[in-house]
Amino acid sequence: MDKKNSYKEEILNHLAKNSFLNPDQSNFFHGRIYGKSHPPAPRVTWESSDAPRHDHGAPEWLTATEFTDAKDVFEDKVEWLMALLKISSKTVIYTGAGISTAAGVEQAARGGGGRQKKAACSTDAQPTVTHRAIAALRKAGLVHSWIQQNHDGLPQKAGYPQEDIVEIHGSWYDPSNPVVCYDGNLKHEHYQKMKEAADSADLVLVLGTSLSGLNSDRVAKDPAKRSLQGRSLGTVIINLQQTQQDGIASLRIFSQTDRVFSALLEKLGVPLSLSPKYPLEKKVLIPYDRNGKLSKTKQMFLDLSDNQKIRLNPDHNCQGSKQGAYMHIGAKQAIRYKDCVRQPGPGHGRVLNYSNSQCGWRLEVEGVTMLLGGWWLEAATRGVLESVPVINIEPQVVDVVH
Repeated sequence: MDKKNSYKEEILNHLAKNSFLNPDQSNFFHGRIYGKSHPPAPRVTWESSDAPRHDHGAPEWLTATEFTDAKDVFEDKVEWLMALLKISSKTVIYTGAGISTAAGVEQAARGGGGRQKKAACSTDAQPTVTHRAIAALRKAGLVHSWIQQNHDGLPQKAGYPQEDIVEIHGSWYDPSNPVVCYDGNLKHEHYQKMKEAADSADLVLVLGTSLSGLNSDRVAKDPAKRSLQGRSLGTVIINLQQTQQDGIASLRIFSQTDRVFSALLEKLGVPLSLSPKYPLEKKVLIPYDRNGKLSKTKQMFLDLSDNQKIRLNPDHNCQGSKQGAYMHIGAKQAIRYKDCVRQPGPGHGRVLNYSNSQCGWRLEVEGVTMLLGGWWLEAATRGVLESVPVINIEPQVVDVVH
C-alpha cells in the first residue's frame, strides 16, 4: 500500500471510530476528524435568537447566529480540507444560496451584516471567488461533480462545465428546466443524477446551505453515514451559521466560503480560474437528433441567431416546475396567471438576442421571456450533454458518415 492509500485508510478508520456528535459536545463546532483534540470554539460575529429560516422549523439550539473560527483553527481546518481533497476518489460539491450572496443574489436564510448590495438584476450577477475556485479545483482534478440548489448560473459563468453540474431545483438559464416551486416536481434525470452523487461520493463539500430538510440534502447525509463504516471520507460543512446536520460532519468550518477557498487555492498552488467568454459562435453543428437527444448517427445544426425560430426540448419540465408564468407551456387547456389568460402551447418561440450582461440568449417562448445560458452551445458542440434545452423548429439534420 502506497503512502497516500495508507494515509486515507488511517483517516477512514479514524472516522469510523468517531460517531456523530451532539450539540453539547465541544467538537460539534469542529467535526469528527478532530477526535480527542479540542480546539477553541469559534467566536460569535452576529447574534440572533431566531431560527436560520423563517419558512422552516429548527431545533431549539439552532439559531441564525453567525460564527467565525479563530485564525489558527481556521488555518488548521484549511490544511485538513486540503488533505481530504487530495485523498478523495470522488468529491461532490453541494451548494446553497449562501455562496452567492457576495454576488448580490438574495437568499432565504436570515443573516448578519456585511452582505453585498443586491444586484440590480440577479441574472447580471458575476461569479464569486468561491465559484471561480471550485471551477479551478475541477480543472485540477480535485472536484468531480456539483449539485447546485441555486438557479443563478454562476458556476457556469465561472467556467464550471455544464455536463458536471446538476441544477436540481431548476435554473434561470435552462428554459427546459425552470425553477421548481416547493410543490413542483424535480426533473427526473436531475433527480437520478443527484441520487447517484449521494450514493457514490467519497467526499462532499457543503457550502452556504442551511440543510433544512430538502430531499437533496441526502447528498450531504448519505456519505456521512457511510463514513461511520469507514466507506467514505464523509462531509465537510462550510458555513457561518450552524446547521441541523453539523454533528455528522467529518470537518466543520465556520467562515465565509470566499475566505476558505482563497486560502485553499494558495496552499495548493492552484490559480483562480478566469471567467470564460460566451458565446464563440451562434450557429454550430452538434451531435444531436431533431428532438435534441445525443446521437451517434445524426448531427443537427443549432442556430441561435436573432429571430431564429426555436422550440423547447420535448422533455421540458415547465409543467412539473409548477411555475405559474410557464404553466401554459405544455398544458392541455388555457391557464390563468396574474389575471391574464394564457393559451396552451407546445413550447415554440424565437431567439430575441444575446445579452452580454446576462451571459445568455433571451428567448420568447409562448409569449414569455426565458434565458438560455451562453455555455450551452459550447457544451453541445462537445457532445457531453444527454440532451439540449432548445432546438430549431425546422432543424437541418445530417447523417453521420463513418
